[in-house]
Amino acid sequence: MNTKVKWLAVSVSALGVLAALAPWTFSGAAMRNELTLQVRETTGLIAQANGRATLAILPRPRIKIEDVTIQDSEGKLLIKSGTVRGNLRILPAFAGRMEVSSLSLAAPNIDIDLDGKPLSSEGAIARAIEARSETREATTADTARLASVSITNGTARLTRGGQLVDLLENIEATLDWRSLNQPAGLRATFIWANEPVDVTAWLAQPAQALRGASSPISLRMDSPSLNLLANGILSGGQIPTYAGKFSASAPSLGVVLDRNGIYLPLPGLRGPLSLSADARVSQRSIQLSDLQFKLDETTYEGAVILSSHRGRPALMGTLATKLLQIDPFLAEVPAPRGSDGRWSGATLPRPDLARADVDLRVSANRAHIGRIQARDAGFSILVASGKAEMVIAESTAFGGSIKARLNAEPSGTGFALRATAAFTGVDSAALLNDVFRSQRFSGSATGEMAFAGEGATFAQVLSSLRGAAKIDLANGDVTGIDLEQALRRLEKRPLSIASDMRSGRTAFSEAHVDLEIASGVAKVQSIEARGTGVDISVTGSASVARRLLDLTIKARQTGREDNQPAPQLNMDLKGNWDDPNLIIDAQSLIRRSEAAAPLLRSLNAPKPEAAAEPK
Repeated sequence: MNTKVKWLAVSVSALGVLAALAPWTFSGAAMRNELTLQVRETTGLIAQANGRATLAILPRPRIKIEDVTIQDSEGKLLIKSGTVRGNLRILPAFAGRMEVSSLSLAAPNIDIDLDGKPLSSEGAIARAIEARSETREATTADTARLASVSITNGTARLTRGGQLVDLLENIEATLDWRSLNQPAGLRATFIWANEPVDVTAWLAQPAQALRGASSPISLRMDSPSLNLLANGILSGGQIPTYAGKFSASAPSLGVVLDRNGIYLPLPGLRGPLSLSADARVSQRSIQLSDLQFKLDETTYEGAVILSSHRGRPALMGTLATKLLQIDPFLAEVPAPRGSDGRWSGATLPRPDLARADVDLRVSANRAHIGRIQARDAGFSILVASGKAEMVIAESTAFGGSIKARLNAEPSGTGFALRATAAFTGVDSAALLNDVFRSQRFSGSATGEMAFAGEGATFAQVLSSLRGAAKIDLANGDVTGIDLEQALRRLEKRPLSIASDMRSGRTAFSEAHVDLEIASGVAKVQSIEARGTGVDISVTGSASVARRLLDLTIKARQTGREDNQPAPQLNMDLKGNWDDPNLIIDAQSLIRRSEAAAPLLRSLNAPKPEAAAEPK
C-alpha cells in the first residue's frame, strides 16, 4: 500500500468518526450530558459539567470539558476539577456513542468523608457488588467496561466528623481498571505531612473482592519515614480484611506513630524499626503473628494486636527477646541525683495514661538496665483506665531471684507511685556496687519492701516517701570498720582503737533490718547483727529525702569465758550518706584507760568545802 492509499484510508476513517460524532461537534451540552451519563452508569456518582466542552478528532478522538463536579448523593465524596480530558474509544464512536476509555483530571480538589460510603446502589460497580457470584447477572456486570482515571496536581482533604484528618497534596495518580473482571492497578505519588509518598497497588480480582469474596492483592508504599510491603489476600464484605505477609521499616517508630495520630505511653517506642510478620488487617485492628522485628538494637519475636478500644489505641502482645535493653525506655527520665549530689528537682515525664491502653508481656534471656544485668526475666506492662502497672514477674539477678511491681497514676502534684519488691538469695555487695557504686556491705540478702510517694520530681517523691522494709542477711560483713578487733583491744589499748578500727571488716553470720518510713524519714525499728566475737545493734533514723544519717551503734563483745562484764563500744554515725562521720564515745574509752582513769577521777572529784572564815 503506497503513501497516498494510506492517507486516503486515514482520511476516510476520520470522516467516518467525524460523521458519527457530528451530533456532539456543535453541541457542548450533548458532550456534557454524555460524560454525566457515563459517570453515572459506571460509578453511580453524580457528575455536573458547567464549562465549555470541545472535541478533537486527530490523532485520536478526545474531549475536553471545563468546570466539572463529581459527587455522591450524600455529599461524602466531592471532586471539583477545572478541566477534564478524556480519550474516546474509536469503535463505539462509529456507532454514534461517546465511550470514554480514559479520563484525566487537572488540579482537582477532592473532599472525602471517611465515614461515608460514596458508591450508591446505581452504576456498574454497584451492580457487580450486588450480583451473586457465578450467575448471569454477575457475568454481565463483570464485563462492563470502565475508564482509566488519572489525576494531575490534585489535592485531597480527608475528614471525619467534620474534622480534617489528613491532607494530601501534589497528587499524581493513575488508576488503571479497564473492566470489572480485569485486575486493577494504582500508581500514585503525593505529599503527605510535607513528605513525598510513593504508592503502588495491584488487585487481581476487584469484582470478586467488591462482592465479598477474596482476591490476591499487593501493596507497596515508600516514603522517607516509612516503607511498607504487603502481599496476600483481600476479603471484601461489610468489613474488608487483609491476610498475608507484611513487612515494614522506619528510621523512627515514634515519627510514624505521631504522623498517624497513634499515642502509646511507652517512651521507648521511638527508635529505628524493621519488622516482618503474618498480618491480618481490618478497619478495627492490626494483628501480627509470627512477628520478628528489631527496635533500636533489640530483636523481638512474638505476636501483637493494635486496635481501637473505646476510641483510643490499644496495644496487646506477647514478645520474647534474647537481650532486652531497658535504657531506651527510660531515656526521658532525668537522673535521680543532680550535679549537687541532692535528689533531682527535674520534672519527671508525665505520659497521658488515659489516651491509650497497653497490655504487653516480654520475656528476656538477659535484660540490661544501666550496670544491672538480669537473666530469665519476665516483664509486663499494663496501662488501663488512666493507671499504669509495671511488673517484674520473675528474674535472676545478683545470684538470687527478684520480683518487683510499680504502680503509677496521675495526681494533683504529678504522680502517685507505689512500689513493692521481694528478693531471695541476692548478693548484696554486687547489688550495692552496681546500683549505688558502694561496697560497704556484703552478704546474701532476702527480704521485701513496700514504698509509696507522690510528686512531680524525684525530690518530691522521696520527701513524701512512706513504707517499710524488712531484710535478712547471712554470712556477710561491713567494710571499713573492724569492731571485733576493736572490742578485743578495748581493755588494753582503749585510746588507740579509734584509729585501729577504721580498717578491715566486721563479719557477721546473720543480720536483720526492719525499717519504717514516713514523710521521707526511715526510722529503725530493729537492726541487729551477730558475728564471731561481736553483737551489733543500731537505733536511730535516716532521712531519705535529705540523704542524712543519724544512727547510734552499739557493739558488744561475745564469747567471753570469764564472768567479767563484756566490753561494749558505743558510736554515732552521722552526716551525709556518701561520707558519714563515725563518732566514738570518748568518755567510755577514757574510763577504760588505766593511765587516764585517775585523771578522769580527779577531774570529776567533788571540790572540798571552803574553810570557814573566822568571826
